[in-house]
Amino acid sequence: MSAASKAYLSEPTNRDLSMIPGDFGKPLIGQTFEFIDDNVKQMLGNYNKYGPVFRLSLAFQNIVATVGPEFVRQVTLDQDKVFSSQAGWEDMVGEFFQGSLIVQDFEEHRMQRKLMQTAFKAESLHGYIDHMNNLVQATLRDWQKNEPLFFYPAVKSLLLDIAAKVFLGAQLDNEGPRINKAFVDFANGATSIVKKNWPGFAYHRGLKGRKVLDQFIRQRIDQKRHGDGTDMFSHFCREKNESGEYYSDQEITDHILFLLFAAHDTTTSALTMAMHQLAAHPEWQAELRETIYALDAETPSFDHLGSNIPKLDYTFKETLRIYPPVPGVIRRTIQPCEIGGYEVPAHTLVATSISATHRLEEYWSNPNQFDPMRFSDSRREHKQNKFLWAPFGGGGHKCIGLHFADMLFKCLMFNLLKHHRVEFTRASQADAKILYVPFTRPKDDLPLLISPV
Repeated sequence: MSAASKAYLSEPTNRDLSMIPGDFGKPLIGQTFEFIDDNVKQMLGNYNKYGPVFRLSLAFQNIVATVGPEFVRQVTLDQDKVFSSQAGWEDMVGEFFQGSLIVQDFEEHRMQRKLMQTAFKAESLHGYIDHMNNLVQATLRDWQKNEPLFFYPAVKSLLLDIAAKVFLGAQLDNEGPRINKAFVDFANGATSIVKKNWPGFAYHRGLKGRKVLDQFIRQRIDQKRHGDGTDMFSHFCREKNESGEYYSDQEITDHILFLLFAAHDTTTSALTMAMHQLAAHPEWQAELRETIYALDAETPSFDHLGSNIPKLDYTFKETLRIYPPVPGVIRRTIQPCEIGGYEVPAHTLVATSISATHRLEEYWSNPNQFDPMRFSDSRREHKQNKFLWAPFGGGGHKCIGLHFADMLFKCLMFNLLKHHRVEFTRASQADAKILYVPFTRPKDDLPLLISPV
């Protein structure tokens, strides 16, 4: 895309939202703390008071917020090319994810997405499952020895090992502590509220962590490009653009960094919240275990995890309905447009709440209740609107790794539930405080008792 056609990126963001109903909240900080505390409650509160389109202020930004599947459709499909993902996300995460898919628009986004598609095709996913099973099963043997096991940090560490093996084709070994610290700092910096590169701030530590990871990846590109590895990194390094040239080291590094972040932290959140719900609902946990037994397979294959365990699929979908790891979609308008009957000026930030859409009473029966069977063929609540269940977004920017996330989630669930029972360490955990930022998880890091069945 030419510099002239991307001129919208240099325009200042419009802050005059007087045409939109709502309340910015407190001076300067707006409704930021309410959003951090419980974004679902905060967004639904505004929805009930002002309707599906309202204004608010979050993280020092004035935003047109929307709730409902039709707005998810309008913003993600973007048939008229009105909404810029790059302009929406760049001020928030641009320094961390420069060059990645999340900060690219239209034709540029389409071209870069092609680089990544080979690594996520079915035949490639088939090649990842053995690595996943081996790492999960080895880790479960250690988990049994810990009582209680703090599940959130434990699964976070496991998924970093899986990401290193599947994404990078590497064993971290002695590099593990250094890379793990860099990755944690990188993730915390990317999701920090205060975007200041000052010593002592998470944002500053995050940028330093990015440099460590950047160097770690770049040093291995040439070897991967001329090897025969089947990991995602190798696929990226061998891919060529439409001119028949390899993608640049910078492009490869930017995409790998974003994928590591997106796949690792979001799946950590999803698995943690699934375990929280299974511990709170032992009867459903038992049903899943019986379904897994019925397959008579010690280790799950790619086909097992695809469509042969419907109740496990319902669990995945219901977990992401209640706790979508990314609570919404952010864009900035390129030109004036209409949203829900309101004329919205060009260069205005627009946010669509996925988490609130997933809790709308007009679509979901008892929306705050964990009920995986709502996704069964006999009920199909999510089919009322194509964009009603949208934890992976939609349109051209729909998460390219959704099938990988699905497989990874089910792989761990299968291996864990087949031989283990998961229980809370105390009954009060069922009502534990849930943190929503930067990713959803119980405040106590979910201590669990994992015992043999």
